[in-house]
Amino acid sequence: MTNQTSRPQTLTRMTLKDSAEELVRGALLDGSMQPGEIYSANALARRLGVSNSPVREAMMALAARGLLDPVRNRGFRVVRFTEQDKQEVYDLRCHIEVEAVRRVAAQRIDPEDASALRDHARQTLHLAKNADLTTYLNADHAFHLDIVGRLGNNRWLEFVATLRDQARINGAYAYLQDHAGLMQSAREHIEMAEAIADGQPDRAAEVMLKHLEYARPT
Repeated sequence: MTNQTSRPQTLTRMTLKDSAEELVRGALLDGSMQPGEIYSANALARRLGVSNSPVREAMMALAARGLLDPVRNRGFRVVRFTEQDKQEVYDLRCHIEVEAVRRVAAQRIDPEDASALRDHARQTLHLAKNADLTTYLNADHAFHLDIVGRLGNNRWLEFVATLRDQARINGAYAYLQDHAGLMQSAREHIEMAEAIADGQPDRAAEVMLKHLEYARPT
């Protein structure tokens, strides 16, 4: 695991549990925590400089999202996704995320929200040009949850967030490191935002489905 989990000062902005969860989640997604390896909450708590309880709570929350498996008396094992697992996640995303985008576009969001969504898309384009992969992928995640959140359905939002994390675990998107791939992804964000702002549900869904090609299992 990278030394980013050894910086206690990062645990002051949110609750200890939420901060610990964000740090561990990041290490799971970028592959710093290796698939199949077992990590104890006690050891991670020492590296974070906090008590065991918030770290254990964070790891239990990540286990509930399918990223860790509890191992009795030892800790938590990082989930290793099989090709079948990856295909199932991809298939679900093609249904659930595409339909979410379609419905948001059909709602015809107001001009202020449309402007905010366009700005959010343009921000990801800026990051695609200038930021590292992890920063871009976090912005990509936020952009898509911004769209789904406009449905006002918390369960839908949580399910999409979980599926997106499962798709990213173990550094699955490391191949996108070149900026050309990131730029294409960000341009599709802009197309999607425009289709939603213009109230074009079929076009928005079409762009979203194309956008998910980067997540198709190889």
